[in-house]
Amino acid sequence: MDTDLSPSTRVREQKFDHGDAGQDADDSSWRHERGSDIASVAHVFQFVTLAFDRPQTVFHLPQWRWPLIGSYNGFSGGARIRGWQLLRFYESNGWLAYSNVCSVTGTVGDTQLHNEDYAHPWDAFPVSKRAHWMIHTRHRFPRAWGKFLADEALTHAWAKRLSCVDTGSNADNDCSAAQMLALAPHPASIVVPVDGFDSR
Repeated sequence: MDTDLSPSTRVREQKFDHGDAGQDADDSSWRHERGSDIASVAHVFQFVTLAFDRPQTVFHLPQWRWPLIGSYNGFSGGARIRGWQLLRFYESNGWLAYSNVCSVTGTVGDTQLHNEDYAHPWDAFPVSKRAHWMIHTRHRFPRAWGKFLADEALTHAWAKRLSCVDTGSNADNDCSAAQMLALAPHPASIVVPVDGFDSR
């Protein structure tokens, strides 16, 4: 079942037995105790849902097999790759769900996740390939970015608040794997192979 969060975003509603469930005070997560089983926990962000409601089946991190990517929004290329690794790890285990509707334009289908904060990569934005490319090239092509926003973006799209000033070249946030994992929302029972994170 889907739950509307905004005119352009839908996330799957988590199917817990709420008779035994308790909701945290911030209304963003659920914990469901199932007798002696591991507790199921779900975190609902604006565009992404993390539901740790099934056993872990993948115990390795995906590896970045391309050249080191550039910095973005103050985060180093290494920090960006580590965020990508953790998201793919969640996705491979079936814990991550996000909308197939672009959060910038409202177009349906073939979305991918975009991050502004790689210290919290799970709080991401589903975007179309075109919107993703426009976001990452807006510093080089500000006029094209302005036209894209005017012609294609939703009226209240979050991307309209992005600056065209490039802060990527001043990447002072390396965000190590340990720093990211200290903030990560998965339960302590999840085994994350720390030595598999990109070390650049």
